[in-house]
Amino acid sequence: MVLLPALPAQSQSRVPDQDYFRDVTALAEVLGKAHAIRVACNGRNDQYWRSYMLRLLELEAPYQGGLRRSLVNGFNAGFSWGSDLHPVCDGNAVNAEKAFAAEGRDLSARLVQANIPGAIPLETRER
Repeated sequence: MVLLPALPAQSQSRVPDQDYFRDVTALAEVLGKAHAIRVACNGRNDQYWRSYMLRLLELEAPYQGGLRRSLVNGFNAGFSWGSDLHPVCDGNAVNAEKAFAAEGRDLSARLVQANIPGAIPLETRER
C-alpha cells in the first residue's frame, strides 16, 4: 500500500470536505484491521501497518485535535474488530490482510485524486 498525503498539513489551501473526513477515517480503520492480523500472524513486534498509521497521523493530523482523535479512534476500532474476527493466523486471516491492503490502496488513491490537484493516479505511476 502506498500512503500519500491527501492534503499536505503544512499547506492546506482549502477546507477538507465530508468525503475527505470519511475516507481518511476509513483508511485509519483499515490500517487497524490489517495491523491486528499482522500481529496475530507475526507477533506484537510486527509494526508494519502501524507504521503506516503513524505516517498518516504525521501527514494529516500532526497536532492534537478532532481529526487526530478520529483517526486514532478509527485505527483502534479497526484493530479491535480485526482482532475479534481473526484471533489466530490462518488462511482466512492472510486473505483478509490482502483485502484490507487493497481497500487501503483504493482509499489512498481516492484521497489523492480528490484532494491533490494534478496528482498522477497511482496506477499510472506504478507501471
